[in-house]
Formats: sequence, structure tokens, C-alpha cells
Amino acid sequence: MITCEHLLALFLFVGVPIWDVLETRALKTGTNPRRKILCYQRIIVEWIAALVAWIGLRSQVFLVWSAVHRSALQKINLSFVLGFVLAFAVGSVLQAYFTRRNLKLRDKTMKAFKGLAFILPITREERAWFVVVAVTAGICEEVLYRGFLIRYLSDFPWHIGLWIALCVSSIAFGMAHGYQGLYGIIGTALLGTIMAVIFIVTGTLWLPMALHAVIDLRILFLLRTGELMS
Repeated sequence: MITCEHLLALFLFVGVPIWDVLETRALKTGTNPRRKILCYQRIIVEWIAALVAWIGLRSQVFLVWSAVHRSALQKINLSFVLGFVLAFAVGSVLQAYFTRRNLKLRDKTMKAFKGLAFILPITREERAWFVVVAVTAGICEEVLYRGFLIRYLSDFPWHIGLWIALCVSSIAFGMAHGYQGLYGIIGTALLGTIMAVIFIVTGTLWLPMALHAVIDLRILFLLRTGELMS
């Protein structure tokens, strides 16, 4: 089983960034009108990887392990973290609401989205598949980068310490989103750090998984069908 864990970690550190580059190139240069849907459908790979992590750790992949309880992160006030999550969720909803109503803010948002038009959903079918992608990312990426990778690095077999493991896993998470460019990688890495802290403080992955899915699904509220056609 240790071999599987090593291979899974190698996949996250090396395989996913390479996969990201190849998929981005195919999306930008491909002529198949269904190339986005085909890309969305290949999320099955994330489910397979998450299944490998679950086989190795079983239900423990969703929970913090005993060594974490001795860390400084575990001592962060739970009410503070839950309040932060609530504020973040409310802020995201308000952002989506005001973006749809404020013309200047909407133009600014659409300008940012146009740089990612090659991967964002446009048609109704693409939007339906994007829901699956968002839910998959929320579940599988949290299992892989938080539930599995932090434990793999900090506990067994490397014992590099929780703080370093958290940083390394967040960087790996950012590199998995290279299609967003340098600022996107940095932003995603920071988001991964926040998710990791929530995971460790609350003791489970359930809240990070839900929050992650909501963040991705928010795109569907900001984008109308066919809006990036031009």
C-alpha cells in the first residue's frame, strides 16, 4: 500500500501539472466543438485518484490524525474559523449579486473571465457538466491535497512537519491550476492554505469540501449562458 501512496503523491506533484499543460494546450488549439465537455468528462481521473487515497486511508482520509492534535493549528479558535467561513460564503454571494447588477464591476469580471474562456462553460450542456466538475473538485481535490497529501508529507513516511507539509501541499495545489496563469497559481495556493487550516482546525474535510464546491459553482452565477461567445 505504501507503493500506491508514493505513486499517488508522484501523480499529484508531477502528473497533474503535466496533465494541466496538455489539457490547456488541447483546449486552446483544438477544433472539436465538444473539446470542453471531453475535458470535463476526464475528471474521472480525479475520482480514481481519490479512490486510491481512500483505499489507503479509508475513512481516515476525511479526518485529521492524532499527531495534529498536538499542533499549534489545532489550537486556533474554532469559532473564529467558522465565522471566517461564514463571512467568506456571504461575501461570495454578495459579490455574485452585485457583479450581476453593477455594470462596471461586471465588465471587470467579464474581462478576467475572457482570459479563461477556453475552459469556462458557455453552452447549457457545458454548464451542466461544469456542475459535475465543481462538485468533483470540491470532493476529490480536498481528499487528495488536504486529506491525503498533508498527512503523507507530515506523518508517514516523510515526517517533515505539519507546517511544511501544509505549505508544500498548497504549492502543489496551486501548480495543478497552471491554466490560470501565475496569479491564478498563487491565488489557488493561498486558497489551498485556507482550506488546509479549516480542515485541521475543524478536524474533518466536510466543510472544506463544501466551501470548495461552492467557490467553483459561483462561476455559474456570475456567467450567463453564451456570455463568453464573443
